[in-house]
Amino acid sequence: MSEQVDVCIVGSGFGGSITAWRLAELYVAAGRDPKHILVLERGRPHKHTDFKQTMGIDHLSDVYNLTQSSGGTGVLLASGPQGCQVVTASAVGGGSNLYLAASLRAPREIFERRDHRPDDGTDRRMWPHQISRKTLDPFYARVERGLRVNRPSWNRVSKSGGLWAATLNAGGYTCDRVPVAINPDRCVEAKWCHTGCIFGAKNTVNTNYLASARLAGVRVRPNRQVESIDRASTPGYRYLVNADVMDNDGPNPTRMPNGQSEQIECKVLVMSAGAMGNPPILMRSQQNLPSLSSQLGKNLGVNGDHVAAIEYNPAKVRSVLGLPGYGQFYKGKPITTMTYDFWVGRRAHRYDGTRFTLQEIFLSSLTNFLYDDGRAPEGEPSWWGLQKKHAIAHWNNRIELLAMVEDTHDGTFLTPPPQGDAVSPNAGPVKVGIFSYELSEQSVRVRELANQAMKQIAGHSGLGRFMKLTETRGVYCAHPLGGCRMAESKDLGVVSHWGEAFDNEGLFCIDSSAVPTSLGVNPSLTISAVSERAADHLTLRGHELGLPARPKGFRHRTPAEHVGERVIPKRHKRSHSRTHGA
Repeated sequence: MSEQVDVCIVGSGFGGSITAWRLAELYVAAGRDPKHILVLERGRPHKHTDFKQTMGIDHLSDVYNLTQSSGGTGVLLASGPQGCQVVTASAVGGGSNLYLAASLRAPREIFERRDHRPDDGTDRRMWPHQISRKTLDPFYARVERGLRVNRPSWNRVSKSGGLWAATLNAGGYTCDRVPVAINPDRCVEAKWCHTGCIFGAKNTVNTNYLASARLAGVRVRPNRQVESIDRASTPGYRYLVNADVMDNDGPNPTRMPNGQSEQIECKVLVMSAGAMGNPPILMRSQQNLPSLSSQLGKNLGVNGDHVAAIEYNPAKVRSVLGLPGYGQFYKGKPITTMTYDFWVGRRAHRYDGTRFTLQEIFLSSLTNFLYDDGRAPEGEPSWWGLQKKHAIAHWNNRIELLAMVEDTHDGTFLTPPPQGDAVSPNAGPVKVGIFSYELSEQSVRVRELANQAMKQIAGHSGLGRFMKLTETRGVYCAHPLGGCRMAESKDLGVVSHWGEAFDNEGLFCIDSSAVPTSLGVNPSLTISAVSERAADHLTLRGHELGLPARPKGFRHRTPAEHVGERVIPKRHKRSHSRTHGA
């Protein structure tokens, strides 16, 4: 016997949590119980105190998935290196648990782009005409309030971010501070955002949108992996969701389905499992939902992520930049400074596909072994030897850079696995994704431009040396986008500008899977703004789909802040006691 709800939301990251909260507001205002809204999440819930500041495999397996593409892996073609590794989250709250909290509005030019792969249709604006920077600005502002985004003062910039700013200044470039969704009063500058913030300083959806939705009455059911969608048989309901119960708990979890399953019928289905989750689920469902667009599973992107590093010469840092003893780059926030100088002033369409930003991003605890040691032959990675030992031993002299380039969406999902979004050989975090990723000439060329810029900046007055990321042939991505992209019509995309699947009333993709291009900045704020816009429309149109009508005078509110249990360092306990009466 299937369970029946009004709304089933698959996934609890930014898109799913924002939708849950906005619908909860609607239900409360209309006098209906939000318990009729159900959120399914494949991962398990975590308190702040459940996270760990460690790269231990047990903890990483509990919160991360590292998915390697099955097609194009490790192959070097004339157009450049192929293949892709994608980092995704698996926990209640989705990627917000692990993101580095950089929260930037995408540049105006992103929404006007006309560049795309040669095999991707006619020349056109890649975003639906209804969406622009101007139309998204009110929703950006709404998200900034919800996530408590703030721009750090210069004296709160991390040491690594300050070094990047000084390096840019010495080379004649500008630099600015990056807005972050981090509470400056709770942050202890530990730089461990990437394995979960134990201090409750980072504003995940568990501290605002999702927490507020749950307190309003929305049900969140963890350890549920949705496998497929079918048409509902009960009158008044549209979709039947088939979900497996996951073995995620206990001392030795398999992180695989445990043999139990559930079926949920719903009037409205919101797919928020992300760019790596939505396409495989819907592709497995195409026989049941034959009217889905043939574009499903195509146009997977990586937000133009391109990682590299600079290893500094400490003597030059002192003599050229005037920063004596400027080390300990592991202190501070993971992201605090970036330059837009390779973007600003390039508005004409002839620049589409050539622009990029350069951001300092702390990854040394994760990837200090990933860089080329510089030995001959040039361009070939070498993993051993004195030079490699030197690079690892002096990782404290190195900062990472994230170039976010305007590339094309080059990935394609192949036949989806029978279960989940990838093949899991064991309970660890590494999976094999059934998708290919072959970079277009444009995607290779713009990365080469970014490399040239970083190398030139690093080499100014002998400050340091540029280091390539050579562990992965192709691209390494923490920001997957697309696969169910929004478009003007069904022959170009899977969903409309509201996120509703063409010819499938009441089925929505509200998350990163709908974003049609790389963004030039960290994507969480844009994903959230697009989700806020879609959720707002859903509350307005909900009565047509069997949901409550929006009462007269209804207004959306900023979700309250709910920090919950967290670790408080000894040196912070006195001020915490005075502030919170603990």
